[in-house]
Parts: sequence; structure tokens; C-alpha cells
Amino acid sequence: MTKQISGPEYIPAFRVTAEGKDITNALRRSLLSLTLTDYGGTSARADTLKITLLSETLPLPSKGARLRLGLGFNDRLTDKGWFVVSDVASSGPPRKIEINATAAPMNAEKQRGDVLAIKTRSWHDLLLVDLVKTIAGENGLIPRVAACLANYHIDHLDQVAESDANLLSRLARELNAVSKPTGGYWLFLKQGSGQTAGGRPLSAVTITPAQVTRWSYVEKSRGNSTASNGAEKGKESGRVKVRYYDAHDGKTRVASVEYAGATQENPYTQPSKKYADLQAKARKAQAVRNASTMTLSGPCRLSHIPLTAECRIVTSGFGRHEDGHWVIESLEFSLGTAGLNYTCSLVIDPHPAKSTPRR
Repeated sequence: MTKQISGPEYIPAFRVTAEGKDITNALRRSLLSLTLTDYGGTSARADTLKITLLSETLPLPSKGARLRLGLGFNDRLTDKGWFVVSDVASSGPPRKIEINATAAPMNAEKQRGDVLAIKTRSWHDLLLVDLVKTIAGENGLIPRVAACLANYHIDHLDQVAESDANLLSRLARELNAVSKPTGGYWLFLKQGSGQTAGGRPLSAVTITPAQVTRWSYVEKSRGNSTASNGAEKGKESGRVKVRYYDAHDGKTRVASVEYAGATQENPYTQPSKKYADLQAKARKAQAVRNASTMTLSGPCRLSHIPLTAECRIVTSGFGRHEDGHWVIESLEFSLGTAGLNYTCSLVIDPHPAKSTPRR
């Protein structure tokens, strides 16, 4: 059975500041659990922080208060960014306090901007980097756009009764990218890019059965020729098809890409071949990612702490189909009486990195 590393150099630790004031000691005395959930950008969900305390005297924080979290071992803490308190609850006896916070500003009364506020407007003739910069600025966040996406030109984009978060998530799906407000930044990156919020690249981490307490694997579609996890190439060959309007002759045409699986058709007609091609490639990439999934749980190691959703994982020693290259779809860190543990949900990495994984 895998045990939490508990030598003197590996004692789980955390640090929390509230509006710049260090409240770690006050929380540590009353802490029952601290859970950080990091969602991938394809889910369109903001990261969450939940702190559960037992205290008869600790005051409740106000909604909209900013919390900043550091997580790790001893004094080797990794900054996990700041979170905005979205709701607070208490019960008893004994008095138990639950604090829930999100990585995106949700309370426009206390914080600048609200990423879920419904807006109606249109965008014309601009670059993606300028769109993200404008929306991030309106919400009090710092934009981080991948260099390979920054100069993508947007002819026209309608935002009709739609939030900023949904608008950029919708655009990200078309570009095989992820859009995510987290830790004070608004990230717009290629799927599986494996970067910190500050833009620093992270190499893949190798995980073996000896490092986990539980794991599960589900193969939804065997024989995907573009998958990287050792499955046989499939005999079935289809296409991903997307209709588009051809402005030259007014006819509806079809753009398509080959796909080792059942043929898929996008139900929506795109305004041009440019957008249809992007949509077809994005739908193919999403199908590849979801062909197989894997979940890993176990005690944290130092190499796990910097991980975020969309980082790369390599599994080794689990089995023929289970071993391979993955991308983290969601990641949970949990600190409590059982120590510091993680649970990550994985999808196939369609473009595995060539660098040597860390262990």
C-alpha cells in the first residue's frame, strides 16, 4: 500500500493570505480539510478552493474576499494563485465552517468584473490576443495567450446574451485550445500545452503503480490510429464533416478530415471554409482525447505539486493499454488528516511531447 512520504523533508504544508494578510496559523489550528480542484479549460469551469474548519471563535470571511494559496512541503510551496470567496456556510455543534472560493471573479460588487455576467455585443476585425486582452482587462485579470494563437484573425464574432467565460470557451473549442480564468490570469492556450499560469512550460511527469493508491481505466473506442497509448490501429476509417457557406456561389459545401472511427457530422453550418476547417480539426482532436480515460489517486510527491490541468502525464507499468501519454483533464489536491493527496482525471494526449518525463 502506498504511503504518504513523511520524512522530515516532506511534511505537507500550505499558506493562505486573505487580502494580503497571512492567516495560515489561524487556519492551521482549526483545519479539517483543504481541497483545490483544477479544471481543464474545455470544461468551462473555474478552479475552486474549499476550506473546512472546526472553530467556535473564528470569524466568517466576507463574500468577495481574495485568498491566495501556496501548497507543497515544508517551506517549498508552489503558488496556486488567488481565489475569490463565493460563499460561506457554518453548522454545528461543534461549529464547522465551510469556505468556498473560485479562481475567477464572480462578485462584481467586491471585485472588478464578473466573468459570468451576460452581455450582448459584437467583435469585428481583430486579433485573438486583442480580444483576450480586452476581456481579461474588463474582469481584472492578466491575459496569457499562446504565441501560436495570438495572431489568429477574427473577422466577426457575436456575443449575444452570453458571458465572457462562455464566449472565449466557445472560441477555444473551435481552435482546439483552452480558455480559463485562473490565479489572476486569463489563459488561452493550446490543449495539452502544459504551462503554469505565468507561462512557464512543465515537462511530463511519469507515474507508476507504486505511486498510486487507486487507479481506473476506461477504453471508449479501441484502435484509434492517432492515439498514443499503444492500442492497435483500427480498421474503421471515417471522417469528421463540417458544412460551410461558400460566398462565391451561395452553395453549402462540406469540409472534412480523416478520422479513425465512425464518421461524425457537425450539426451547425459555418460561415466560411476557414471556420469549417478549424471546427473539423478541433472535433477530431476532441474525439481523440476522449477515446480512452484514466483516473489516478495517491499521495502527493514534490513533482506533483506544480501540475495543473492540461499538463502531461506518462503512465508506466499499469498494463499494455493503460500505459501511455495523457493530458490532465481535471486535478484535485486534498490536504487533511490523511496528508496531502491528489486525484487526476486523464484523457489521451494526441501530441505527446518528446522531452524526457520527470518521475
